[in-house]
Amino acid sequence: MSADNESIATPMTQIDYAERKLEGRDTGTQSASALLSGLACGLGVVSLWCAPMIIGFFAIGFAMLGLSIAGDRDRIGKIGLIIAVMGWLLGSVLAILIGNSVISLNIT
Repeated sequence: MSADNESIATPMTQIDYAERKLEGRDTGTQSASALLSGLACGLGVVSLWCAPMIIGFFAIGFAMLGLSIAGDRDRIGKIGLIIAVMGWLLGSVLAILIGNSVISLNIT
């Protein structure tokens, strides 16, 4: 046995563990894009039931803003845009088929 094994036996400190093993924290822009995309998903689902032309356009706007901030790095922006557009489209079709006004905010 040689003296070179001495470096192997030293334990890792908490800072060494955090630098080597844990993933880095999200930046502010990644967090903002995730929040905007989540808001777009929620508004896309809500636009299925009430005022799809108003709420759906806001959902698509928030989704596009979140996607532009995230860029190609993040999948949640793409998912948010898909849910917002599908909610707007299906909500508009349902409002026309049921006979409700597409622009009104009637919540009953």
